[in-house]
Amino acid sequence: MAPTDLPGWAAALRDRYLSGEASLFLVHGNVRDLQPWHGDDGRVEYVDLRTFLERFLARTRDVVVYYNVSQGLCPLDKEHERRLRASVDARRMLDGGERLGPLPRGISETLAVVESLVTDPTRASGVVLDFFEMIAPHADPAFMTGEDKANLVTMRRWSSDPALLATDNLVLLVTESLSDVARSVLASPQLVTVRVPYPEEADRVAFLAAELTPEIPVAMAQPALAKVTAGLTCVQIRSLIQMARQTGTAIDFRSVAERKKVIIEQECHGLVEFVAPRHDLSHVGGMDEVKADLRRVADAVKAGARNRVPMGMIFVGPMGTGKTFVAEAFSAESGLTCLQFKNFRDKWVGSTEANLEKVLELVEALGYVLLIIDEAERALSSGDNDGGVGSRVIARLKEFMSDTSHRGRVVMLMMTNRPDKLDADLKRPGRFDLKIPFFFPETADERVRILRALVRKNDIPLADDADLDAVADATQGYSGAELEAVLLSAAATAALDGTEAVTDDDLTQARTDVIPSRDVRMLGYMEMLAVFECSARRMLPARYRDLDTHQVLERLDALKAQLGRRALT
Repeated sequence: MAPTDLPGWAAALRDRYLSGEASLFLVHGNVRDLQPWHGDDGRVEYVDLRTFLERFLARTRDVVVYYNVSQGLCPLDKEHERRLRASVDARRMLDGGERLGPLPRGISETLAVVESLVTDPTRASGVVLDFFEMIAPHADPAFMTGEDKANLVTMRRWSSDPALLATDNLVLLVTESLSDVARSVLASPQLVTVRVPYPEEADRVAFLAAELTPEIPVAMAQPALAKVTAGLTCVQIRSLIQMARQTGTAIDFRSVAERKKVIIEQECHGLVEFVAPRHDLSHVGGMDEVKADLRRVADAVKAGARNRVPMGMIFVGPMGTGKTFVAEAFSAESGLTCLQFKNFRDKWVGSTEANLEKVLELVEALGYVLLIIDEAERALSSGDNDGGVGSRVIARLKEFMSDTSHRGRVVMLMMTNRPDKLDADLKRPGRFDLKIPFFFPETADERVRILRALVRKNDIPLADDADLDAVADATQGYSGAELEAVLLSAAATAALDGTEAVTDDDLTQARTDVIPSRDVRMLGYMEMLAVFECSARRMLPARYRDLDTHQVLERLDALKAQLGRRALT
């Protein structure tokens, strides 16, 4: 197999081995996907990673063995088993031991056999240890059994064993997530990690060319299908093709989008949720300066002007000011795929980091994604006694957001009403370039525009006498959410009266019945935090534009003193 016939990750692994950099490699990432194998006859076959690695190693290795804790030690064929036994038995005879009996299944016994093989200088062997996280899991040593500790020490010895490094033997460790593997193994300077990525567009084009046959109905050209399947693995794309073959239903943009949503949400085990916006910025009432800034970003995304797209944005302001609604509207306006983080935290050691890594890998594979983290101050904090999970999560997000290759392709959007609880370094320019403040509507005119937008959003029929101006005049200090509550209450009253359209009497009753939030001190504190975080004066209400940083801090300190302990929770 020529170097150009290898996937990029396999070519990198081969080059680093041939250069003498290491004999121990940890292969991670999209390891449960199909890989292209170029046969000697020139045909391309898509096979699972085990088959790919066995064929890859068999070309230059005289002994190839595979192991996982379920199947035990599996040589490639009878001849490879004979050579394995000859190598291990020769070592045991020198040590006065017995010949190798049935091939082992247990981890400790298997590692002992593999060590005898890979330290044999007369052999050129290749060993694949799959599901490596089951062999050297990330766990607290205090809770490990004696056998687990012994296995971990064995793996650490291998990484620095001169006998292994001096041979022509190769050990490949395979796992999906690095965060599932013991930190002490990962820290070894002699261990090289190789990441298997999600298939890129060129890879998907090649896969579709190999898999699609004339009898499979497809309602789009193959290059277009390759574009819309971004973020899917070859296994998942094959399932789409098989479904089309079985049902006779053509593969089109809608069917791919629906299937893609289901597949990715299942793959991420509820870690993310696809958001399908039903409105754009034209449905947002008021907030003219905010909408103007967001339209500029959306236009830059659609034009491919990546240098004009922020790495990230923060929506900050009191609850009920429309942050989520505007985020979804921006997604529709920009054409970015909208994903929202759900609860990615887990009680098991290392699981939270693994979940985050899975989501970030998916986002990177999808490209052109708006990744929303709502209530960021809660999502990114798990308390002081979290074993360092919170700091590791923040550190990984900082690393991801500092990668300038993501600019214009991935926009991180955090929404919070307590930005003071977020890591200060996380919020710096270069990670979050645009901080947009949200406030309660300032004027009756703004409230009228919001009311009209909410009428369209909720499809509320209004009678001819319904006076939204009167509602706006009577709702000074109401948030957008509270204005929506007034409209929905009026609609409910109309329904109880048996009428379809909302009348002025219904609106009058609703605006006197709905009680706005009375926690004015906390709302005032959140509002001043929004002023403090804002990245452009033009987005501030007129009453705040002339305040300097010292004045804002003075107001924040005064409000914090009034709130007492509540400001800290």
